[in-house]
Amino acid sequence: MDRLRRFEGRCGWITGAASGLGRAIALRMASEGADLVLSDVDGGGLEETVALVGAGNGGGDAVAEVADVTSTADCRRAAERAGAEFGRLDFAVANAGIVRIGPVEHVAEDDWSAVLDVDLHGVWRTARAALPGLKRAGGGAMVLMSSVEGLTGNMMLPAYCAAKTGLLGLCRSLAHEGGAHGIRANCVNPGYTSTAMTEPFDALPGFRDTMVSKIPLGRVGSPEDIAGVVAFLCSDDARYVTGQALAVDGGYTAVL
Repeated sequence: MDRLRRFEGRCGWITGAASGLGRAIALRMASEGADLVLSDVDGGGLEETVALVGAGNGGGDAVAEVADVTSTADCRRAAERAGAEFGRLDFAVANAGIVRIGPVEHVAEDDWSAVLDVDLHGVWRTARAALPGLKRAGGGAMVLMSSVEGLTGNMMLPAYCAAKTGLLGLCRSLAHEGGAHGIRANCVNPGYTSTAMTEPFDALPGFRDTMVSKIPLGRVGSPEDIAGVVAFLCSDDARYVTGQALAVDGGYTAVL
């Protein structure tokens, strides 16, 4: 279908852009004209995403910035590159995330800390680094990548659930703080989506079929399903939407 051009002359920063949801979001935003700073710890995957953006017809430009969201200095450097390369920062998508599997009684402290440091603290670092640029631009948008696990719970993902639930509170605080500056903040809560992160679960006998049976739309989500919603929330079409958590899950949480 023909793409809108909602992001002509605008620049965004996307974390976790080397693959999966981050790559799909980058391709969608660039297809609508956005210039992008793409960051990740995976430099090779990041360059692949930049090349894919460049291969698009008439889309925006992208640059790669190898950066770790567990580092305040890395986050600041990535955010500042938007101004250096493109002269402004209009939106930020805090997408970087990891997962560790295991119930509360058996999860290792190192695994618990790693998930919280990337999935919650890393989003806070991303938001904190993005705010000065968004203010200089006269407003903008932040999207925090939460999960349906932040709306429900999962005994095998306690650290992940804790982090993703924490993002809902962070989002509301950012919406409150940013409103006076024209900055909106929203959470996207993807349901079960086909990415590298879900491959270990797909390998479990019958798991995917069981999940699909619980989704009213009858299929697993794709990264492109999520990217379209992120693009909406970053655009002026969502100019009166802030502080919200939007489930993109095929109806999964509607019928639990």
